Amino acid sequence: MPDVLEGRPRLLVHLGAWLLVGALVTLLLSALVGMEWVAAMCFALPLAAAAAPISISGFYLSRALPLRPDTISRVAGTVGSAAIMTGALWAALGYGWWLSLHALAIKGVDPGPAQPQRVTPILIVVGAMAYVVSMAMHYLFRTYERAATVERRALESEIAAREAELRALRAQIDPHFLFNSLNSISGLVGVDPARARSMCQKLGDFLRDSLTLGGAGRIALAREVALVRQYLEIEQVRFGPRLTVDAALSPGAGDAMVPALLLQPLVENAVRHGIATLIEGGVVRISAERSGDKVVIVVANPRDPEAKSRRGTGLGLDIVRRRLAAAFGDEASLTVEPGEHSHRVVITIPAEGKGDG
Repeated sequence: MPDVLEGRPRLLVHLGAWLLVGALVTLLLSALVGMEWVAAMCFALPLAAAAAPISISGFYLSRALPLRPDTISRVAGTVGSAAIMTGALWAALGYGWWLSLHALAIKGVDPGPAQPQRVTPILIVVGAMAYVVSMAMHYLFRTYERAATVERRALESEIAAREAELRALRAQIDPHFLFNSLNSISGLVGVDPARARSMCQKLGDFLRDSLTLGGAGRIALAREVALVRQYLEIEQVRFGPRLTVDAALSPGAGDAMVPALLLQPLVENAVRHGIATLIEGGVVRISAERSGDKVVIVVANPRDPEAKSRRGTGLGLDIVRRRLAAAFGDEASLTVEPGEHSHRVVITIPAEGKGDG
């Protein structure tokens, strides 16, 4: 479909441009031929309206002859020839229209003395120039469309690459979590089989929910925190009263969309390197507050500075950072704030609502 017909705005611009051409012809006929304004308008405006569909042929010419550095001379010659032919055709239509007005001899419409030979050169020149301008617009539309297509494909490629990276990172989280959970269960099997069995049941429920939500890509932060609480309930079976959980979300923060299981490695570290190092245990605190167009998430836990925590693989924080970068780019950040008796991880993400996820 010709670009000028793709939508009402373009069509109106196309018709409006040719009406301006008709106004130009009216001005020239009044100034050079001495026609009355009304007569000149009645001659020029209908003629310009008739030229509007003729100029659409430039769309097909611009498609058949793309404008490239190696085709500039060819395009110039072809467009010039087409412009002269179009101007001649428009002049021929004008000649017939001129004679028709004389034949009608309508009062106030009669263009005056029958001197079409004085009008023909004006129509040829104006018609050819208008056709060249029309061709330039077609080529501009083509350039814009190509640029938009390239930009769209680049964006689609970037999104596809980002989604692939998110899927790869998610694939790393599942075995990382299972490794830690199975280690915890194995530690209970010999000393408390009942608690180990309870932990297995809770783990099964958690895995079912996490796999279901994982297919959604992103989930609401409130649901992510609920999923984290399920995990911590599993660990509470092992730690008993040594592990307490405090989760608080401010109004509006829970609607922010995050990759599923984003907080999982952080709470695993809070338990493994925090609660497990303290004889009396402690509280794992999860909070989220909305601040303008951002949501700040904090995962905090106590720690014993003199205790040596069990060494991990180091994947947890790295995975979270990479998932944040893949999901939000430079709009998200992760900061680690180690203290003498506490450890905090602060995540800042865009406050995207459910409709944006």
